[in-house]
Amino acid sequence: MIKRYSLMKKEDSPSVLADIKENDAGSVGDVMPMCIFVICIAYVLISFAGCVKLINTKTMVSQISRQYILKMETEGYLKEADKNEMLDDLSLAGLENINLGKTDMNPVGYGCRVTLEIKGSTEGGYEISEFRTSTAKY
Repeated sequence: MIKRYSLMKKEDSPSVLADIKENDAGSVGDVMPMCIFVICIAYVLISFAGCVKLINTKTMVSQISRQYILKMETEGYLKEADKNEMLDDLSLAGLENINLGKTDMNPVGYGCRVTLEIKGSTEGGYEISEFRTSTAKY
């Protein structure tokens, strides 16, 4: 309800303070669920963004490991230059504290198994590991 004030004498004008003190019942109750909903949606979206980043990092590590296991198939092992290049690629993908564990660093014979093991962590402290094996075909 809109009240209009015309030119009146000060004594005749209704008190503005009295109008402000008059509240509609339930006005906070009408807005509160919407505020809670907005806060919940913001939390869900932020959590979702973190999960997407983690999934993206894992996918990139899988692609990098596939690329280098194919190189290892043709060479018979992971060469030092390839190792350094792979470590750079993994760092760019967001992996920290990288450990190559059981990765074959010395030549294996034709038809023997070559292994590539990558372990590391992300910024959030999540552990990521990738283990690939193949047969040397050089």
